[in-house]
Amino acid sequence: MNTTKERVKPELLGGFRDFLPQEMAARQWMLDTIQQVYERFGYVPLATPALERSSVLGTDDPDFDMQIYRFKARGEQDVSLRFDLTVPLARVVAAYPDLPKPFKRYQVGPVWRAEKPQAGRYCEFYQFDADVVGTASMLADAEIIILIWSVMKALGVEDILIHINNRKVLNALPELAGFPSEKINLVLRALDSLDKTGEKAVRERLARQPDNQYDESAPALDQNAIDWVMNFINLRETDKDKLLQILSERMASSAIGMEGVKELFEIKQYVDAYGVPTDRWTIDLSVARGLDYYTGPVFETVFLSKPEFGSIMSGGRFDDMVMRFTGQKVPAVGASVGVDRLFTALQELGRLPTIATSTKVLIANFNDTLAGKRLELAAFLRSNSINTELYFNTSKLQEQIAYALKRGIPYLVILGEREAATNVVAVKDLTKRTQTMVTPDQLLQSIS
Repeated sequence: MNTTKERVKPELLGGFRDFLPQEMAARQWMLDTIQQVYERFGYVPLATPALERSSVLGTDDPDFDMQIYRFKARGEQDVSLRFDLTVPLARVVAAYPDLPKPFKRYQVGPVWRAEKPQAGRYCEFYQFDADVVGTASMLADAEIIILIWSVMKALGVEDILIHINNRKVLNALPELAGFPSEKINLVLRALDSLDKTGEKAVRERLARQPDNQYDESAPALDQNAIDWVMNFINLRETDKDKLLQILSERMASSAIGMEGVKELFEIKQYVDAYGVPTDRWTIDLSVARGLDYYTGPVFETVFLSKPEFGSIMSGGRFDDMVMRFTGQKVPAVGASVGVDRLFTALQELGRLPTIATSTKVLIANFNDTLAGKRLELAAFLRSNSINTELYFNTSKLQEQIAYALKRGIPYLVILGEREAATNVVAVKDLTKRTQTMVTPDQLLQSIS
């Protein structure tokens, strides 16, 4: 009888991937850098579960709801994998009303969307958010923009442009362009695809008739309305004060539009006062952000040298989200780093450090006789904050050197019978290809 089990292929699901140690080391450097900036601004860490009740994560967008991983858990509970980190934040704020306000939190973790896998798009990807909840002050919105600039500067990438707009300005379009107000979210989703599809495709989308069951109220704007909208979002002016003046004139008959212009003016004052270079941010009326929950300022960040990557850190104000849980409006604003997209961009730009391993010292092992001494040596190095690995197998020296080189470990420390008899250790600098004999007291200095 053949008892051999059929071998299982070590295959990944489409849209998912592994991160091997060398890539993870560079990713961790990036995440640590971002975290340090967030904490410098007073943000505190938060963690939420991957699974939420489906009622918590449900949206008003049937197309988007189709992207949510939803299933029945034990006890027939209807649960879903989180699709972002913002909705769980709103749940936390509603569930813990005693949190100090403003509440400034950051969170990093995977999110899941059942999208069709394609180059650069995965079903599982990571976000790194920073949000302020509990204040309507434009100082908070300005701080998020300043935070974006500070994060990119800390990562060594200053060739960025932060595009800023206000949904209140865009929400004035129906009364100004002359189309039904109930179509505004659909119009904004169409505008959100401008950088991906181009103006011609957006115009066609705004003019098309409904074509499926999820599309009953699809934009079918008349040509005059389409022209007005497209001419408006294409307004460009390097002088931000001049552009804001033009906006004030265009929005004069709209209360909501004027409120948006006023907020943009406040943000400009604060961002300028902080010292963010004026050529690293711009007011861009085409920025819409497709999700319906944005209520005020919105922003997207692109690399000037790699615009094809799209937005690598984006966000905006979402004052109505907590209301889903409490019935009361709670002001909030934040931004999210697209971790995977940012990492790929930094790779292509050559801005990531080469980090093979965090281990600095490998202690060689030739026999078990001195295993206790080698363990004492490892304990000594680790207690002095030196990341140290003890080689397990009693192999030849060349094999252990080859292992260290493959791992990228810079130092090999040898404690053999001769060294132990004279109270010294041999230190091989594998980078410089040198060897020195030092006492244990001199060891720390020799590998510093």
